[in-house]
Amino acid sequence: MVQRYISEPFVEERIEQPYVGIAILAGISEWDEVNGLVGEIFDWLKAKQIKPAGAPFFRYWCMGDSEGKYKMEVGVPVKRMVTGDHRVVASYIPSGSYLTAMHKGHPDKLEKSLEELEQWAIQEELDIDKRWEGEDEIWNGRFEFYVTDPGTEPDLNNWAIEIAFLLMRDDAA
Repeated sequence: MVQRYISEPFVEERIEQPYVGIAILAGISEWDEVNGLVGEIFDWLKAKQIKPAGAPFFRYWCMGDSEGKYKMEVGVPVKRMVTGDHRVVASYIPSGSYLTAMHKGHPDKLEKSLEELEQWAIQEELDIDKRWEGEDEIWNGRFEFYVTDPGTEPDLNNWAIEIAFLLMRDDAA
């Protein structure tokens, strides 16, 4: 029997959400550096006396270029737009319809859940908001929200990670 790590997918409307983040271009071998940015952002927020408004996340812009590097941001939602600096960008998660599911289990097993969610979108004839530029797959809204606090749940096998894909807008509606 194959173990399933993903909850039943669903579509939900989300409002625009401000966040702060750090952009990085990284390959799988550099994931420790990517993960380390979460603490750096929380330290930055604390120094600015800004409270987080949600779980930290990874936002993927480009899913692996010709060298296998991901163009992404590591971010944390905030209640209102703030000013970034030379290192931290201030941006927003776009509003719209999102295809969402919860991955439950070790982050190393997340790839299977991501594939299942994309296949579900195809099966349901949902268009994910992405495009191709040459060999590069560009996403306008691909997020992984790390909803489990590692301080209270150190066992990665018990983590929950919310996956959210922005869907194409139907401008004709």
